[in-house]
Amino acid sequence: MANRDRLIRTLMDLIRIDSPTGEEDAMDEEVTRRLRGLGFSVYHDSFKNVIATLPGEGEPVLLSAHLDTVEPGRGITPVLDGVILRSDGTTILGGDCKSGVSIILEALTSVVESAVSHLPVEVAFSRAEEGGLTGARNMDMQRLVARRGIVFDAEGDVNRITVSAPSQNVVKANIYGKSSHSGIEPEKGISAILIAAAIVTQLPLGRIDVDTTANIGIFQGGMKRNIIPDNVFLDGEIRSLDQAKFELFTQRFRDVFDAAAKRNPGCSIDLDIENTYTCYDVSSTHDTAQMIARAVSAAGLTPMFEKTGGGSDANIFFKNGIEALPVGIGVTGFHTKEESANIDDVFSGVRVCELILTGI
Repeated sequence: MANRDRLIRTLMDLIRIDSPTGEEDAMDEEVTRRLRGLGFSVYHDSFKNVIATLPGEGEPVLLSAHLDTVEPGRGITPVLDGVILRSDGTTILGGDCKSGVSIILEALTSVVESAVSHLPVEVAFSRAEEGGLTGARNMDMQRLVARRGIVFDAEGDVNRITVSAPSQNVVKANIYGKSSHSGIEPEKGISAILIAAAIVTQLPLGRIDVDTTANIGIFQGGMKRNIIPDNVFLDGEIRSLDQAKFELFTQRFRDVFDAAAKRNPGCSIDLDIENTYTCYDVSSTHDTAQMIARAVSAAGLTPMFEKTGGGSDANIFFKNGIEALPVGIGVTGFHTKEESANIDDVFSGVRVCELILTGI
């Protein structure tokens, strides 16, 4: 039987382990120790993602979460106030995704200790999820047999099942002009800032439509106030739940940058657009959605099928033929110092995970 007090201890212990993106070794060591203690065979791929397996009966299921956290996430002090777990206010909590990891570990511990019949289980704990799903993108998918699964990495309650998520392209551009003294001979300069500003005003940005968003999040350039700037760096993104729209607006971005280069002889633009993940979209009647929904209902909750504007490791799993859907982990305020976990909701996640493992 799942143990609430043990869950709280596990969650708080994991939160105290510093694991900002790129520094997941201590978390890796801890989860590996726990999984081996439950009888799992544990493998580390070339990116050092954790992949673990435990035999069972029936169709295998994948359980996934990520080991890294965002900043400020060092020296976190978890504070439990009733059923609400927060940091001391100087850092994030790290519930994203330590809550997801804790849910999986407690559910597995409960099932193994109870010696009940369960499905074959595969666990995938990725690194560098917050760095653009890098761990999942480099995961050895050939090690995974399961074709269905659950990604414990969404905000809110476990009954929130994410059935649709967008594609994302990361857009980076270096715009090169020509420097000169702005007071003595500005005519000899080509301002990269002016070119970049014109580009930004022509890009489709913000909420483009119900499916699509785009943003320029970084605009950097210039050296001193009296120098015509010869370089600007832009960093942005395009997302859409609709692949056709995604490709359309990606081309519009390219067209705007190309036109700017043609309008400004003497400047050059290096544009790099990289696809980081691809959209997925399934109905509420999809087999994996229904598997999760049955467990949610058996736990006394009402399944909710939702779309999201964010990506997760689920996007990468879908691209590799593994139909894994994200669910809530009882945490709100991701990536902020106001992040909090509701222990009741986290424990509900454990119950749902148990029910899935035992083939409800």
